[in-house]
Amino acid sequence: MVAKEDIAKFLLGKGYYLTALEFYQELLEDDGTELESLKQYLFGNNNNNNNNNGSEFDPIKSIKEKNKKENNNNNNNNNENESMKLKDDKISLLEYELRQCKDDLYRVKAQYNLVTTNGKSSSSTQPSSTNTSSTSTSTSSSSSTPMNGVTLSISEDDKDTLKELSKERIKLHELRILNYLVKSYLKKNNYTLTAVSMSEEIEENCQHWSDVIGSKGTPEPPSILTMYRYFFENGDAGIQGALSRSMTEITKLKKDLYETESQWRESKKRLQQLQKEKDDLILKNKEFENKIEEFSRRGLLSPLRSSQIIQQTDLISTSNNIALASSSSSSPPQQNGKKQSPIITSSNSTINGNVVNNGIDITNLSVMRKTFRNLIEKRRQTVAFRIVSNMDDESEISVRIAEEVDKIRTLDSDNQSIVKIVADSLPNIVPGVLINKREELIPLILVVISNHPDETVRFSLTKLLFNLIKKPNEVQRHVIMRGCMALASFIGPQRTETEILSQCWEQLSEKYPERRVLVADSCGCLSQFASADLRLSLILSILQQLGEDKSSLVRESVAKNFALLVNFFDSPDKYNQIEESFKKLLYDTDVDVSIATRFHFLPSLANWADLLESLNSKLTNFLLTEMLSILNKYSAQKDEFKIPEQDTFKLDQLLQCFIDLIPRIHQSVISSSIFINEKDALQIENEYNKQEALYQFQINNQNQNQNQNQNQNNNNNSTTTTTTTTTTTNNSSSSSSNSTSNNNKDSKTIGSTIINSAIRISILGNNEISKLQSQFENYLMTTVGNEVSSSGWPSLEWISNDFINKFIRIISCIPFYNSTVITGFSKALNLFCNTFGTVFTKRIIKNAFNKEFQKESNSSNNNTIKKNRLLSIYTTGALQTLESSEFITFLKDLIVQISMEERGWLHSDIPALVKCIELLCGNVFDKKKDVCDCLCDLAANPSNQVRSCILNLLNFIIPVFKPEQIGKSVVPSLITMSTDPDRTVRFVCLGTLSIAVSFINDDTVIEKVAGAIDRILEDKNHMVELEFVNSMSRIIPTVKPRFRDSFILPRIIDLTRKNNHNPSNQQRKEMSQCLYECTRSYVSITTVPRELISEQVLPMLKLLLNDALLHDPTFKSMVQSLVNDLESSLKEDFRNSIGTKKNTTSTSSNKIDPPNKWGLSWKPNK
Repeated sequence: MVAKEDIAKFLLGKGYYLTALEFYQELLEDDGTELESLKQYLFGNNNNNNNNNGSEFDPIKSIKEKNKKENNNNNNNNNENESMKLKDDKISLLEYELRQCKDDLYRVKAQYNLVTTNGKSSSSTQPSSTNTSSTSTSTSSSSSTPMNGVTLSISEDDKDTLKELSKERIKLHELRILNYLVKSYLKKNNYTLTAVSMSEEIEENCQHWSDVIGSKGTPEPPSILTMYRYFFENGDAGIQGALSRSMTEITKLKKDLYETESQWRESKKRLQQLQKEKDDLILKNKEFENKIEEFSRRGLLSPLRSSQIIQQTDLISTSNNIALASSSSSSPPQQNGKKQSPIITSSNSTINGNVVNNGIDITNLSVMRKTFRNLIEKRRQTVAFRIVSNMDDESEISVRIAEEVDKIRTLDSDNQSIVKIVADSLPNIVPGVLINKREELIPLILVVISNHPDETVRFSLTKLLFNLIKKPNEVQRHVIMRGCMALASFIGPQRTETEILSQCWEQLSEKYPERRVLVADSCGCLSQFASADLRLSLILSILQQLGEDKSSLVRESVAKNFALLVNFFDSPDKYNQIEESFKKLLYDTDVDVSIATRFHFLPSLANWADLLESLNSKLTNFLLTEMLSILNKYSAQKDEFKIPEQDTFKLDQLLQCFIDLIPRIHQSVISSSIFINEKDALQIENEYNKQEALYQFQINNQNQNQNQNQNQNNNNNSTTTTTTTTTTTNNSSSSSSNSTSNNNKDSKTIGSTIINSAIRISILGNNEISKLQSQFENYLMTTVGNEVSSSGWPSLEWISNDFINKFIRIISCIPFYNSTVITGFSKALNLFCNTFGTVFTKRIIKNAFNKEFQKESNSSNNNTIKKNRLLSIYTTGALQTLESSEFITFLKDLIVQISMEERGWLHSDIPALVKCIELLCGNVFDKKKDVCDCLCDLAANPSNQVRSCILNLLNFIIPVFKPEQIGKSVVPSLITMSTDPDRTVRFVCLGTLSIAVSFINDDTVIEKVAGAIDRILEDKNHMVELEFVNSMSRIIPTVKPRFRDSFILPRIIDLTRKNNHNPSNQQRKEMSQCLYECTRSYVSITTVPRELISEQVLPMLKLLLNDALLHDPTFKSMVQSLVNDLESSLKEDFRNSIGTKKNTTSTSSNKIDPPNKWGLSWKPNK
């Protein structure tokens, strides 16, 4: 039954306070029930103020008390206010008496309705009383039963549905229906006074269901009591509860049955697939074992490498057996008893672990992400078992010495006496061996170190090993390290630390840098045989100290060996220290050190950061933070400011690292996707294994060919050296130095031809990337809009929000006249957009830049500077990856908006637009055709501002176009604009035509340009003529002689004549100055014919002397000096030529006619 408290809460919640008061009073009179909530709400203030007797709330009493208080507080008020209050009090009393009369009337009506109802059916009295009693019983029981008991039979889904329904705002028809049901409940249970009060308060008097709904066809809903008993009664009596429980159980059973069938089918398919893969792997394993045996027999592989490859093939078969056993669930996985290396075991636990690995929670990682972590571990293993020096070079001597050292395993431990004798003799034998042959003693020394019982002797022999060669070259260091690695593989980590690595600390102060390089190589190559604590303490501190060595050769070796050491770090404890060392080596002034840091150190650091799930948050963010710290101090500088060379070098190194890291960032993001199933992930891993095996096979074949070539060269050298009978110590030392230089050259050529798989920062192949990329783009198109937020994909959210915003902030600090830096960032953004795809560029990157461009620009804030700096990099970087039509559309809109000052762009942004177009037309991006087509299309724009802007842009970019492109595309547009109705456009077009003609070689096109210039000069405007003279002055040195002599010179002469008769002295003065500059530029050309100087130029200069009075005296002296120089030059030429040929031409100084030797069609202006 519905609880009385619920009715009370409903009335108070809806604001039916008078109905609540009547309900409280009737309950108190009926059965003595006193609801605490109604009492507290209605009489709480009275109880706190006066007495606690629970008396009825009396409005008349409260008004009188209120009047009394107001009279006490307002004794000083005037009589008019008191009379107004008395009137208000009378109105309140009358209103209260009116409500009482209405209540009495409704009470009488209710009693009349009850009597009428009882008269119609006398038999309904008993059920009614029964219902009344049952109502009270159920009410009391429901009030005594907690609400938690009611909700036990409701499922979780039903609870959520009820919560959601309760949050919705009540509708008007729902309110009317609920009021009707509550009032019906009150009537049936003899709460007549409450029902009447409720009718008055809600201002509705709906006695029948048809009055509520407005139509007779709609059935009446069940009563509140019926709904409670049907839906919410406890125990088995609830029909709906029992039905709901039954349906829930049936649904659950159906779901379990469907999942079981699906799992059985998947298991069956998986079992068949695994069985097939197992058979294939067994065949491949046999093939690999046969190849390994063949290589070992031919001497191409050392036993150490053979054992590593066998362990890896054993791992493949072991992992497949485990997978097969777990899928079939027929046999436990403990059947595999094969031994695995510690590194491989930890990697396997990383993949199969379900909770935590190296402090990283991998439970919530996707299937593809776990597979990608597995591939990173495999990559680290291939790096870890390589020597940095001559990384891809396995010389014959290093292989042979490693094999000889490996034979120590077969020696008998009883030969202690022989070992002692050799140990005593070695210090005396070593000085007598030639320096370039001392590496042959390495196996002997290592045999003694391995088997000698005295630790002191072993320590001294280890010191002798490190000091065996005074200045070991790269090959000799490589041989020593191969022997030490072979020895460390079976003497154990404890002896390796105490006997071999302890020598490293003592060798730090060696005088020769080659020996310190040997120490760095020892730290890297032997770190796999040391304990984890020693790697984090002693080895790391040695490399950090050597990283500050004054020798660039040592620092380069440190960068390479850091790459090996980092591959054995699993926890993030020392990450900040390693990152700081990486930063110092990257900023090194020596180019070889910075290159080694990028090629070797960066991939290993990326692998470690990726396994820590911190590639973006740590390594990538470190590069961005460093760029921002360098450029942030230049954000307030003017655009003409040049960034210092030191900071430019740092930015270049950081950008190169970022560019190298972009493919890895992309693969890390798409590998954490949620749309790759286990089958696809396994296929990607198998493809990776195939590619790695093929790559290693190619390296082995190339090393075999190189060793054969080296053996042939050695044989040729030995035949030549046998002719010499005696050699001195100096000769031997010189030959040693020569061999050192030759070996270094060979190693560099080897390193340049092949890059080891350890250096490749990319993990996945092109096929795998394309497959993941297609699904990534589908996800972006279907799920993601222009912004990525709360997508459940943290790495994608970081790239889309944090990275883009920080990158925009970085490039907004670059003054846009630093072309080198801008080009570098444009290349980086271009590669980033190409790598992440067109969809990502359009939806994320383009939207982020457009937000910055849409910000309002004005001279008082930094938005204009920021937009100008972003424009070049966005246009040359991001837009280059999109379709050509989209790029041209953006460029057109940008030019129009800047010209018209629309959408936040101003005329002050034109320099940034010019810089952007210059970069686009440069050799780096080479978008000349698209830019030319765009500008030529806009030449017909109806706005004269846009046409003028186009001409100004052409002034800057015409020099980068080819002459054919200028003649075919640019000149037709310029000829069209030469007849433009707007004088300003024609004025600007004159300068553009002069620039264009200086780069054209075709005479036909030159004639067209000359005709266009003549049409502009027909305007007879002083400013146009002045611009023509200035433009010709600039192009005279570069224009073709035909155009210069037959077009420019006659028009300059005409303007000189015209200027003598100009009534305006100011205009005459300006023109004469420009004419003098143009004439001086003309006569500076050494190829000008002497006839033109005597017949045309000298008379024109004499005309300029007529304007000398308008200038200061210096102008006349300059003109007269130029005339004297020309006349003396002509006299000198005449004296030189008078003996060789006779002058037959007659000259006239009064008549000036322009020559037309080539029969040009244009005519001078008159």
